[in-house]
Amino acid sequence: MRLFVAVEMDEKIKESLSPLLAELSRVKGLKTVERENLHTTLMFLGEVPEAKLSEIQNSLSRVDFKNFKIALKGVGKFPKKGEPRVVWVGIEEGREEIIRLAESVYLALKKLGFERDKPFEAHVTVARVKRRNPELEKVLEKYKDFDFGEMVVKDFRLKQSILKPSGPIYKDLFVFGGRNE
Repeated sequence: MRLFVAVEMDEKIKESLSPLLAELSRVKGLKTVERENLHTTLMFLGEVPEAKLSEIQNSLSRVDFKNFKIALKGVGKFPKKGEPRVVWVGIEEGREEIIRLAESVYLALKKLGFERDKPFEAHVTVARVKRRNPELEKVLEKYKDFDFGEMVVKDFRLKQSILKPSGPIYKDLFVFGGRNE
């Protein structure tokens, strides 16, 4: 099973990202993320035997966090230098909180032998770059300071990624709630 841990974007955020997704989908050489798949990856686990699922669930259920607000603002690309591979929307308010949550998830799963594939960056991936297109720069410039709204992070999820030729299908396996305070 191909697994990752993520914070799902709420309906209001998905709605506010729709115009950006529509513009990016018109740029040749990009593959936009489907609206229903918009999330922040806290940690990618990769291929995991199904037998490890209950251990992962146990570890993640011990991650303790208070609900917190995040605000999405601006767009950018990874890597910052050289050929872009990913187009993202930034998390401005709530950045420290989501970094702490990602770190807690990492520490819980590290005990089971999982390691990060790359350092955590607070962002929502909105498109993958298949080939360079100068039109992308115009869209990035237009939305560089755009405010996409805010949401409350009340939970995170262990998700399965099922790869299909048409694109990945993400399935929630477990949902872990935060504390109301």
